[in-house]
Amino acid sequence: MQQLPAISWNGVRGAAGYEYQVAADPRFNSIALGTGSGKGTSRTHNLAAALDKAVPNGAYYWRVRGLTARDRVGAWSRVRRVVKAWTTAPQITGGDGAAVNWPTAPLVLRWSSVPYATKYLVSIATDPALSNIVLGTASQPNETQGTNFALPVSLAPGAYFWAVTPVDAEGHRGARSRVASFQWTWPTTTSTSVTDLNPDLRVFDPVFSWNPVPGAARYEVEVNSAEGFPAGSKWCCAGATTGTSLAPLQVLANNGYYWRVRAIDARGNAGVWNYGQSFTKAFDNVEPSIPNLTVRDVNGSALTGAPETNTPLVTWDPVPGASRYEVQLGVYNHTGNYCDWSLASQAGYHADTATTAWTPLGPWSGSRPFSEAWPSPQRDGALPTGPNDSYCVRVLARSDDDAQHAQVTSEWTYLNGYDNPAFTFTPPPAGSTCAVTPASAYRLPINGSATPRTPYFTWDPVSGAGSYYVVVARDSGFTHVVDVGFTDVNAYAPRLASGTPLSDETTAYYWAVMPATSAGGAGVCSDPAHDSPQSFNKSSVAPAPIAPASGAEVSAQPSFRWSSAENARTYRLQVSQDPTFGNPIDNVVTDATAYTSSSTYPADTVIYWRVRANDWNGQGLNWSPTQTFVRRLPVPSPTHESATNEGIPPFSWTPVQGASSYDVHVEQADGTTKDFNFESPSFTVAKYYGIGIVHLQVRAAFPTATGGTVAGGYSALQPVLLSLAAPGGARGVRSGSRLLVSWNPEPDAKQYEVETSTTNGFGSRIESHRVDGTSWTPDIDLRQKQNRGTLYWRVAPVDWGGNVGSFATGVFASPRAPKHGRRTHGRRTHGRRQRRR
Repeated sequence: MQQLPAISWNGVRGAAGYEYQVAADPRFNSIALGTGSGKGTSRTHNLAAALDKAVPNGAYYWRVRGLTARDRVGAWSRVRRVVKAWTTAPQITGGDGAAVNWPTAPLVLRWSSVPYATKYLVSIATDPALSNIVLGTASQPNETQGTNFALPVSLAPGAYFWAVTPVDAEGHRGARSRVASFQWTWPTTTSTSVTDLNPDLRVFDPVFSWNPVPGAARYEVEVNSAEGFPAGSKWCCAGATTGTSLAPLQVLANNGYYWRVRAIDARGNAGVWNYGQSFTKAFDNVEPSIPNLTVRDVNGSALTGAPETNTPLVTWDPVPGASRYEVQLGVYNHTGNYCDWSLASQAGYHADTATTAWTPLGPWSGSRPFSEAWPSPQRDGALPTGPNDSYCVRVLARSDDDAQHAQVTSEWTYLNGYDNPAFTFTPPPAGSTCAVTPASAYRLPINGSATPRTPYFTWDPVSGAGSYYVVVARDSGFTHVVDVGFTDVNAYAPRLASGTPLSDETTAYYWAVMPATSAGGAGVCSDPAHDSPQSFNKSSVAPAPIAPASGAEVSAQPSFRWSSAENARTYRLQVSQDPTFGNPIDNVVTDATAYTSSSTYPADTVIYWRVRANDWNGQGLNWSPTQTFVRRLPVPSPTHESATNEGIPPFSWTPVQGASSYDVHVEQADGTTKDFNFESPSFTVAKYYGIGIVHLQVRAAFPTATGGTVAGGYSALQPVLLSLAAPGGARGVRSGSRLLVSWNPEPDAKQYEVETSTTNGFGSRIESHRVDGTSWTPDIDLRQKQNRGTLYWRVAPVDWGGNVGSFATGVFASPRAPKHGRRTHGRRTHGRRQRRR
């Protein structure tokens, strides 16, 4: 028997009622379900009895005895045996042998319903014995009420095995289905490209791009200097990106490189490596590496050949991608006609600067004819001067350090060519008397002029001066001095120091030259206010935003791009919902001129972004104009099936690129709501109840840099009708005092409500009972006058929420009062009054 049936017996003369027992042993020491109506032992006026709860599989024994009106008991009947063997197994109808192409065609497992099952356990494992469960556990597997199951998460590629076990209303497990299998695949091959963002031949600014992989939550990119990608040769990149492009945050060393990218799903499963085109990265690999390397006079005019000068001023044009320069001096050997660079690392012969100019500094004596609040002067060792003191000059450019903190430089450029002198340093005038600098002496920068970079300073020699202090301040009173240079010549090019290169200034900088009588800086008889101070404005050219264009609507993960800026070591990108950038979503520093964020920005909201260059010392330069865009997060398109009489079908939708999960919102018929989160683009309602129209909608959730998610908009509400139909095959059977109502099992029912009444409106019920099985024997004393009329019965399914569905209704014919011991034959009804034969 698939379920324990109702038991019945013939009447006994003189009996007013009966007592029955149902037990799991023939001695009746293990009564089933206890005592009471519908339990393993009870008293009844009926000639039949049924248990109201499901019992486990096994052999059961039953007996019955009569009871007199005076509560005297008769002898027990012969013990009878019945075996419950709930052996009907689910039949696999979908998902066996499937080749899953995640997530384009998500897997839905399907099976036939099993009578008396109220839910199903779905076991998915990596082995046919189902010992290595991948969803849930062996003790707590996945449960579902319907006859389908959409996998809620992604799996690692490979073979998987699955089976379904029915469970009855009391949690007893039935016969498991056969073990089926499926093959899980995740196609992750994609096309790649590497592009140089900077059109200048001196700079290689790579950005790696690839086509999106459906089902990918993020991507891992690796750049390696060895083709085999050993760990020790990895240069980039830490972490993962949610976009489909990536520019290294730090510059690469000058070398050849290989790169690859792979997709990673929301569970951390990695796809195959996709190998991109190899490339060579070289910084400033052109001739000459330093353009327009020249000796000039104090008026800025170029001097030809190797001039004799008491004020050597070497200048060059800015190198794209460079943020500082190294200058070395060699001593020219007139006898051998070569440059001796052996002193290039010593004071006076070496300089690091962010300015595109070099001048010699003086050997400061340490005297401070100025405020203690001023910075100490920039100074250097003395260079020999004389008619035979000729010097060679070479300069190289330097970008930011690479990811391993090593310098990235260009090749040297030699002024006038290799092994040729650049200039002969003749002695400057000796100091004699104390003096001040007149306004007419100042040359460069021109008073009131603007410059995009830190300038060099020139002036005419001041009569009587043996050395000079060059003072640069933010205010005309020289209370906020940012740089002091000390020199024996009438030109000054700032070196790298705490105050230089100069930051951008919205007002003017002020500078003045303070003459000193001695070569070491002593003998100052003026201050900046009396040395005819001059002004200039330093304001760099900000990077020009390229993408996203201002006002654009962006549907994919945004990639930011901008033009390169002069003297930039790094760039700072800020992205915010606030136009004042008080609380930015992204605040990133990168060496590149592009950045693909791993943050997901709020949908349908104006987002602001800006970028600026940082100089070698990390000072932020001018911001670009603020740009805006609106992030339009894509909305899933539902493709769910129509409802059936076996529950809610899978609710599916088209996969959304870049989504790491999905939120399913359910509005139930009673007005309450529920929310679920899944990785799969298909959703199974594991437990449902209620009657009426249920609405479902879905939205995609995208990962953020902090590990959370940001959700897009919901799809339109999709209606699903839930109903609990009246049980099929319902009938009421009467035979004398035997009353039995039976019906066919309903797939969505957890229990059934059975009622009897003397009226067809059931306003006054004789009995109402909830049972697990598909039969019931009401306890009605037909000898009572009120029960001698027409008796009505009805039965309805009850779901997991206690909701009662539609009733199937029938009648019992009005019986004659039976004589004790006389056997009567029942007449059947099914939804109508019985007809006498």
